[in-house]
Amino acid sequence: MRTLSARILLSFAALTIAFGVITANTVVNIHVVEDEVQVVRNGFLPLALIAKDLARREEDLKSYLGEALQDDPNAASARMNLRRTRQNRDRALARTHEILAGLDALPEFARIDRNSTQGRVDQLSGLVIANIPWFVAVCAQPPFGRDDARDSDASRQALARLKDTERRIGQLTNELSDEAERRVRQVTFGLEENEHRLRLYTIYFGLSAVVLGLAITVWAVIALRPLRRLRDGARRVAAGDYASRIDERGPAEVRDLAREFNSMALAVEERERELVTSERLTAAGNMAKIITHEVRNPLSSIGLNTELLEEELAAAPVSAEARALCASIHREVDRLTSITESYLTFGRLPAPKLAREHVNAMVGGLAQFVREELAAREVELVVQLDAGDPAAMIDAGQIRQCLLNLVRNATEAVVAKGRGKVTLRTLRTGDRVVIAVDDEGTGIAPEILPKLFDPFFSTKESGSGLGLALTQQIVKDHGGELSVDSAVGRGTTFTLSLPAAT
Repeated sequence: MRTLSARILLSFAALTIAFGVITANTVVNIHVVEDEVQVVRNGFLPLALIAKDLARREEDLKSYLGEALQDDPNAASARMNLRRTRQNRDRALARTHEILAGLDALPEFARIDRNSTQGRVDQLSGLVIANIPWFVAVCAQPPFGRDDARDSDASRQALARLKDTERRIGQLTNELSDEAERRVRQVTFGLEENEHRLRLYTIYFGLSAVVLGLAITVWAVIALRPLRRLRDGARRVAAGDYASRIDERGPAEVRDLAREFNSMALAVEERERELVTSERLTAAGNMAKIITHEVRNPLSSIGLNTELLEEELAAAPVSAEARALCASIHREVDRLTSITESYLTFGRLPAPKLAREHVNAMVGGLAQFVREELAAREVELVVQLDAGDPAAMIDAGQIRQCLLNLVRNATEAVVAKGRGKVTLRTLRTGDRVVIAVDDEGTGIAPEILPKLFDPFFSTKESGSGLGLALTQQIVKDHGGELSVDSAVGRGTTFTLSLPAAT
């Protein structure tokens, strides 16, 4: 349940199961209703009808024996009528046997009362068969009435036995008819109950499915709510709020998407910062060219005239104060010239000429060059070179300039603290060559770190603010990265990561 797709799949599975249960329950109940309808249509309803017909035929036969037979003046007509009523009764009884035989094809629950019904019909058949001799005896005698002299004891006895037997048969047929009607009413009542139960089940299951669907809909809305955060975050980033981040919580897909979105926002923020920095560097370079062009020539003239004035003062008897003044002017002119040269270098930064260089040799040469300078300021220089002598694709002159700037900044930080050391390290890590400059100086305040590489930003009173900006631009032109890690009071580490030579 950690993924959004699993939640949606589970929701649809729950709905599918719910509707499957409803459908299965409805089909089962409909099947039961169909069985009961089949029992009524093909079993007990025909049985009830034929039982009624059998009872009516038996009643006709009893009525004829009791009244019409004695009033019939014609013996042939009496025999014919008696046989016809008997045959109608026997056909109804035979039809009853056929319907009972068909009950075997009915569902199991409909066969419960078949044995008792069959027993009663079999008893009827037995009485009918046993009644045949008396029936034959009656048919063999002519009709007789109350006053007929031809009445005999034999005929009266045969007729009495026939009437008694038919009375018993009539009683059984009435019982059979009543039982069939009762069974029809019972099955019909059960059918009504099942129909009512089916309707209730359908309503209950339908309402349950609706409630389940609503619950799953609410659950899906809650599960998809994190997507709204993604949408709002995308809008904030589109509006320029690149520092905006999205909470990385929710289903797995949403967390992954939020993580990727935050990475994208960070990349966009970095690109925006790089673009701004690049635009600033370009503007600063153009401005530096203009300022250098406008200031360089006047400074050269001032410097030259100051030198000439110093020569004149050296030959003339003037005060030492005048000579000191000229020397001060000359130093300031040299400083301004150095600054203009920095601006000019910044504005005319050439593309690096990449070549395979062994960084140990370059770093060792730089350490040898600055060691005396650092020793004069009582700063210890430590060099830690990778034993593998890594090589990188670099412009050695430009990278040397970057390292020289970083070493001098580190030296000033150590001097400001009072004592400490500066360490130069080289290291090969995968496809990168790392050169680090560590110092044990005063460190850099956290609020200054984000602005450290901005052009014209400097914490030094006499700094131009171009050294670190120029260093970062050179490293980027090499396809590398320049990073800084600092702690106030413990020191700073600048790390150059450059592409290794294959």
